[in-house]
Amino acid sequence: MYRAADSQDALNKRIYHAPGVDTRYKSWELNRCEAVTLLKHQSAFAGRDVLDLGVGTGRTTIYLAPLARSYHAIDYSPVMVARAKANLPGISVRLGDLRDLSAFADSSLDMVFASNNVYDAVSHEDRARAFAEAHRVLRDGGHLLFSSHNRSYRDALSGPKLETSANPVRQAVHLVRWIRSLANARRIRHMHRAEADYSLLSDEGHAYSALHYYIDHTVQRRRLRALGFRVVEVLDTLGQSRAEADPSIDSPWLMYVARREAS
Repeated sequence: MYRAADSQDALNKRIYHAPGVDTRYKSWELNRCEAVTLLKHQSAFAGRDVLDLGVGTGRTTIYLAPLARSYHAIDYSPVMVARAKANLPGISVRLGDLRDLSAFADSSLDMVFASNNVYDAVSHEDRARAFAEAHRVLRDGGHLLFSSHNRSYRDALSGPKLETSANPVRQAVHLVRWIRSLANARRIRHMHRAEADYSLLSDEGHAYSALHYYIDHTVQRRRLRALGFRVVEVLDTLGQSRAEADPSIDSPWLMYVARREAS
C-alpha cells in the first residue's frame, strides 16, 4: 500500500524493481529521435568507450555495443539486469545506479547515453548528483546524450485520456487502462510539485503510477553549461533540432546532446 511519506525514489523503485516489470520492455527498436540522434552523432560513440545508463532489457545495446570500442551498461533494477544478461550474453551489463558511477574512473569514457528519460525517475537533488557523475567519468570532449520530459509540453498537465477504437475488445482494454490510470493519478496527485525551474508529475508512463521530473529545456541547457558542458543540440521526438528560444510545446520529451568542455 502506498504511503504519503514515501519519496519519489521509493515510489518509482517499487515499479522498476517489481517482478515482471521487464515484460513491459520487449521492444528492440529505437524511437525516431534516438535513431536520428545516433546517426547524426555517430562519431561520439563509434570506436569509443561508452556507458549506457538505465539500459533496461538491452534495447539500445544492440545498436551501440557493436560500434563501440568498449561498451558498459548499468541499471538499478535487478529484474532488468537479469533480463538484459539473458538477452545479451557476453555483454557487460551490471547492477548500478546513475547517481553513483564510482565503478568508473575519472575521465575514462567518451560517451554516456541515457535514453528513455531515465534521469527523470530520481529526485531533484539526485538528478544534479547524477549529472555531476556523468561529467566526472567523461573525458574532455566526451558526450552526454540523454532524454528528459519537457515541462513546456502543452499536455503535460492534461491527465489520463481515454483512447477510442471501433473494435469493442480493444475499446474494453482502453477503458480498463483509463480507469486504472485515473486511480493511479488520483493516488499520487499530492506528490506533484511545481517549482520555479522544474515540476514532478505523473504521466502515461506505467499508467500514471510513477512520478517523473519535468524541466524546460532553457533551464536544462543552463544547468548543463554550469556543469561544464557545451550544449551541441536539443532534438524533439521527431528528431528535429530545436532552438533555445523555442519552448517545443508539441514535444513531450526532448533529447539533449552535450559535450564536456576541457577542464
